[in-house]
Amino acid sequence: MKRSKKVSLPAVPDTGSRTSSNYIDAFQHEQTGQQGSVTRHLRDHTDWILEGWAHERPDLNVSSVAIINRLGLLQSYLHAEIGAVFERFGLTGPSFAVITTLRRVGAPYQLSQRALMDALQLTSGTISVRIDRLMQDGLVERLPDPNDQRGVLVRLTEKGTKLFDQVAPVHLANEDRLLSALNAEQREQLSSLLRILLLSFDPLDSEDPQHPSRWIGASLAPAHVARHIRRSAGLTDAPGLLVQAVAIPSPASEAGLQEGDLIVSAGGTEIRSIDCLHQKLLTVQSGTLSLEVLRGTDHHVLYLLAGELPST
Repeated sequence: MKRSKKVSLPAVPDTGSRTSSNYIDAFQHEQTGQQGSVTRHLRDHTDWILEGWAHERPDLNVSSVAIINRLGLLQSYLHAEIGAVFERFGLTGPSFAVITTLRRVGAPYQLSQRALMDALQLTSGTISVRIDRLMQDGLVERLPDPNDQRGVLVRLTEKGTKLFDQVAPVHLANEDRLLSALNAEQREQLSSLLRILLLSFDPLDSEDPQHPSRWIGASLAPAHVARHIRRSAGLTDAPGLLVQAVAIPSPASEAGLQEGDLIVSAGGTEIRSIDCLHQKLLTVQSGTLSLEVLRGTDHHVLYLLAGELPST
């Protein structure tokens, strides 16, 4: 039975927003311990950039630079260090990705070229070039696909398998070395945060029954897409998951979710990612989950009967 009510609530705060003028004050406040003492960390290149903008253009919100710029710098440092290991074995990062993908599926270490292309998220032209180069080195081979007269299988050769066994331990040890500044807990924290962010960009398997879109019966756009769509429509810029379609019948339709609704919280928890919604659904299996949504500029509270965790 569908239950919903319109409520008068304050505007959803954008907790990620911070202007240049208060960046330094906030930074120093966050470093203040319980005794009131300030723990001063070494500044990196990005800190100097942020401080410069705080003085030059205090009206600009440059908080995103603290993350995006650091990710870019780390990518360049790590790419060079990791690439140096591959060069020792006559490989590149992209070529090793093909080898590891084939090795990971198990004996006989083969995939259709189409499956390999999908697994690596590459175009047909790009994957063909990579396979050709690996074939020249005797690391992979193409075979007729017995299940597809027009298709081919790509199989790791014995030489390719032996090379993987040589490279993988060295490569993994090198990656571990590059993360030496982080302890195990810090690595797990960083990994979790990166997963949340990456899930907003990665193409997810919508056919996975445990994907929230399949679970509740609604197609959901990630927060960065939702903000762009709402801005374009002249609506308030609020983070959340945008409902793009609702299946009928479904838990979403029974709850009263409509196309264009923005899910901003679930069970009292702010929803900025598909992973966060998934975690809330797990906590209320076979129960009811309250959803706060923005419908245009109006706030509504809906009640979603989540049902049991779908089987894989």
